[in-house]
Amino acid sequence: MFGTDFREGGRKAAGEADLAAARAEGFRAGQEQAHREAQTQLAGLTGQLARSAERLFAQEAARAAAIEEHAAHVALVAAKALAGAALAEKPMAALAGAVREALSHARTAPHLVLRVNEAVVEQAEELTRKLAAEHGFAGKLMVLGQADIVPGDGRIEWAEGGFVLDSQQLSALVEQAVARVFGRPGGTMKV
Repeated sequence: MFGTDFREGGRKAAGEADLAAARAEGFRAGQEQAHREAQTQLAGLTGQLARSAERLFAQEAARAAAIEEHAAHVALVAAKALAGAALAEKPMAALAGAVREALSHARTAPHLVLRVNEAVVEQAEELTRKLAAEHGFAGKLMVLGQADIVPGDGRIEWAEGGFVLDSQQLSALVEQAVARVFGRPGGTMKV
């Protein structure tokens, strides 16, 4: 007890030093706790931000895919409308191209058979004779009308080959190609 200062000012000095040390320790502990809480909040906000960004990127990718699919559908509708208008305007144009191609392959064939819709037999005969003369085809030409062939379509046959001009099959192939690229999220694509 000899080292104890019993004077009023001595206790006060020792109490203030302890109080200052306690305050400093409390301040340091508060800072550490605030730092831990801030790091926890920052980690939570960073995770939220990452999830929001992923969600936005997924929404944007879905929107872009929907726009691409819609554009493909619009292109198909437009192509079909143009093809229909072209067929109405010049029903023999595609057939003329097919006959030209056939004559380039079958120039020396003994015969060439063209099967078309019954309604266009006369036009097809005139066209085929004209193109055969232009290409120097000397074989026999036959144009046959069939009810099951769509106007503008046809079948061309010769001894070593032939081919079919089928707009419905071509349309189906185009739709399948578009479906492979863009998928069919709403079921089958009908245009």
